Amino acid sequence: MNADMLLIVRTARHRYAVRHADLAGMKMLADPRVLDHSGFYGQPCLAAELGPLLGHADTGALQRRQALMVPLRRRYVALLVDAIETFIEHASAVPLPALLRERLRQPWATGALVLEAQPVVLIDVRAVARSVMLAAPASPDRKGNTAYVSGA
Repeated sequence: MNADMLLIVRTARHRYAVRHADLAGMKMLADPRVLDHSGFYGQPCLAAELGPLLGHADTGALQRRQALMVPLRRRYVALLVDAIETFIEHASAVPLPALLRERLRQPWATGALVLEAQPVVLIDVRAVARSVMLAAPASPDRKGNTAYVSGA
């Protein structure tokens, strides 16, 4: 994989790497429910905890969250994590072998790198955000699998 700027994020139990280029921004939230009302940059926003999406027992108890803001066509998905630990410039991850990729429940893991003698999985946050969007319950701004921004 190409060298790129990566963020190392922490959920309740694990650390993951995400590509900085896949994000529209990051936001500290005292209460994630604020996104339901204010959105992000005036666009609707759907929030989801990243930990439980990647591992059922990976649920954090922290109220204050970091949001990884992933842009989709007409809205943002905020993937909530416990912390953004660090930025790594010129990082290079090794692609996952086909044998591992074929056994994944979701195709979100794309590679791995070693950080402080520990393996860290690189995840495709855009693919995670698309899955969150498709699994979201219907709302007034959503028709079928296509999200629409209301004029209200």
